Amino acid sequence: MTNLSDQGRVRGIFTLELFDVTRRGIVAPTPHEVIKFSNLSANAGLQLEADLLIGAGGTVFSNANAYIGAGNGTTAVSAAHTDLQGASKTRKAMNATFPSRSGQTMTWKSDFASGDANYSWEEMAVFNASTSGVMLCRALVAAPFTKTSALAITATYTRTVS
Repeated sequence: MTNLSDQGRVRGIFTLELFDVTRRGIVAPTPHEVIKFSNLSANAGLQLEADLLIGAGGTVFSNANAYIGAGNGTTAVSAAHTDLQGASKTRKAMNATFPSRSGQTMTWKSDFASGDANYSWEEMAVFNASTSGVMLCRALVAAPFTKTSALAITATYTRTVS
């Protein structure tokens, strides 16, 4: 028998791949650390998903306007949040071919270069605009760290609907 409480759940995971950058600006070919953590969907993001599903309008999370954001906020995650909570926050556009979908899993991916977002990474989110817009989800980083110019980061968010 199927457990009805498990049906229709949206599951999302952030993955941060941390790459060392040499003094000459060369990014290492493999990450020296990988951090994974789950998220909480934002009310506004869930409402926009429902609107898009029924054709009620709204801005989609496409390659042209989807962003992964990093910030230094430590406020507990709440579904009512509409933005990152920290004083420092950076949104990065999608890499080519992202977001993408395979089966019921959607994937967003952005690169943060050595000069991007050099502060304490405490929180992550996905947005449909470079400023303002709708936040799909927010998470606190499982193992917070301080990014410097000696790091480049690939941030990936995967979301599965089942």
